[in-house]
Amino acid sequence: MATWHEFWASGAADLLATCQYVAAGLSVGLAAIGPGVGEGYAAGKAGAGIARQPAEAGVTLRTMLIGQAISETSGIFGLVVAFLLVFTRSESVTNWVTGAGLLGAGLAVGLSAIGSAVGAGLVAGEAVEGVARVPDARSQVTLTMLIGQALAQNTSVLGFVVAMLLLSAGAGADVDIEDWAGNVPRMAALLGAAVAMGAGAFGPAMGIGIVGARACWGVARRSDHARAVQRTLFIGAAVSESTAIYSLVVALILYGLAIGGI
Repeated sequence: MATWHEFWASGAADLLATCQYVAAGLSVGLAAIGPGVGEGYAAGKAGAGIARQPAEAGVTLRTMLIGQAISETSGIFGLVVAFLLVFTRSESVTNWVTGAGLLGAGLAVGLSAIGSAVGAGLVAGEAVEGVARVPDARSQVTLTMLIGQALAQNTSVLGFVVAMLLLSAGAGADVDIEDWAGNVPRMAALLGAAVAMGAGAFGPAMGIGIVGARACWGVARRSDHARAVQRTLFIGAAVSESTAIYSLVVALILYGLAIGGI
């Protein structure tokens, strides 16, 4: 009867090869949550706005489509990383450090996409409602929407960057495939980097989305003070994003420790 060690050794390579596929599922699956919610929220606001101002249906619909397109951005990041994971050559996944890096890449981009897309959807929804209420302010409201959505997407960009780093973690490293226990600290550091950036991006993106949404609300009602409102948007977003920068710093430190062998 085969011992546990012999059983593990015989199946280690096959089990390791599954990491890229699980990671791909995490990447696109998690990244699909935020865009679906954000885009649906914007569409709901558009429907209510058109019912209130049927004569402005065309402008309202165009604003909705622009807002939805930008809300989709973080979902595209997840899709790109998922494709990279799916088409990674199985022969290149040679050790458990690499496997942990792949799983971390899926988590980092997937989790970071949720808050950004929902935040961008909040901005789009308020902008659509503002345009429907005050059609004459549509240019200023649309500009404010684009600013707010771009700022809300910043944290998903950070998650995407960390994911790209994690994709190559452990590649070519001289690690015994059977010695998974000896590499637990390196694996934990890579997964910790993914969680730090992925989860750390959620709150700041949502906060920026709230700031951007209220900025669109304000501009729609007082377009003559749009510049003052937009300045407040920039300042509020910068402060909200500071904790995402903390998460990025910790993620990079953990990544460096893992690459350096702890």
